Amino acid sequence: MTNHQVIAFKSCFPASAIGNAAELEQYKQYYRAMRTYFDAHPERLFVVMSTPPLHRLSTNVTEADNARAFANWLKSAAYLSGHANIVCFDLFDMLARSDDASATRNMLRYDYEQSHGSGDSHPNALANQTVGPAFAQFLVTSAAAYHP
Repeated sequence: MTNHQVIAFKSCFPASAIGNAAELEQYKQYYRAMRTYFDAHPERLFVVMSTPPLHRLSTNVTEADNARAFANWLKSAAYLSGHANIVCFDLFDMLARSDDASATRNMLRYDYEQSHGSGDSHPNALANQTVGPAFAQFLVTSAAAYHP
């Protein structure tokens, strides 16, 4: 870590299988503990990425809604306020269907699915081509704006 001024990380898509409120709270506890560590290193910028959404064939509405709630919390003032060296790139929102009343809300967007017949939650090339440049720009902008 001593050679890096910007540290970005994310959990893989299986971490979006948040089955209930207790599990959601446990995730928040993990990230609060990480935030305590980040606070001890104001010379570094930490880029927290929300987890990517799951494929509609690999999740259910409860898990998807909880994954959205976790992503929303990570980018909220409740998590970020007062911690100038932490920013959140909302990968979940970039890849997920909107939080509407549909049966596939908060799941990997159909046009970003690798396969429509299997439950592989890895996003396809279109998703990568869309999100990659946005993530790169977010890193550049966040790094330029941070002054420890």
